[in-house]
Amino acid sequence: MIAYPVAVHYGVVTGHFFPAIVVLGVLAGVLAGVRTQGFRYLPALLIATLVILLGLNLQDRFELLIWPPLLFYFGIAALFALSLLPGQEPLVTRFARLLDGEPDAAVRRYTRQVTLAWVLFLTLLGVVSVLLACCASRQEWSLFTNLLGYLLVLLFFFIEFVLRRRRFPQRSRYGFIGFMRNMVQLVSRGGWK
Repeated sequence: MIAYPVAVHYGVVTGHFFPAIVVLGVLAGVLAGVRTQGFRYLPALLIATLVILLGLNLQDRFELLIWPPLLFYFGIAALFALSLLPGQEPLVTRFARLLDGEPDAAVRRYTRQVTLAWVLFLTLLGVVSVLLACCASRQEWSLFTNLLGYLLVLLFFFIEFVLRRRRFPQRSRYGFIGFMRNMVQLVSRGGWK
């Protein structure tokens, strides 16, 4: 997943999109093949091939490059926002409960605020990406959207992690790398749904 934005940025700068198309095809294939027990090779191969062939036919269409990061920014922001609706558990509260056990009232308030902060932050990244796509050069759009934006997401994770450790030192059982590893495992297993 990290290779895709880097490959897209390379394509925007050089005009050679083949690496991005291959990475997208592989990602699509992996997602099509993943299941709870084992891996489905035939659907993975079929989807990867279709995505690569389609990508090769559409590789000169810059406007198609704009959509995946926007779907990421606005899609994840919507996921966080929907969890703030009445009767729903805020997404960050759910992660905290699954990683560290049942949160107390102070942690619940804090994680609700962090969930809202993620909504605002990801929406801002999406808006900046749209504005750059409309008003800046392709290279400037790509630099922000495919590289800096994702680094800002990682920085946001890190800053929030540091703030949480200071505010709730009794709940801090691992460092940042351990926290990220646990988050990736939780998300990849789908245990947060």
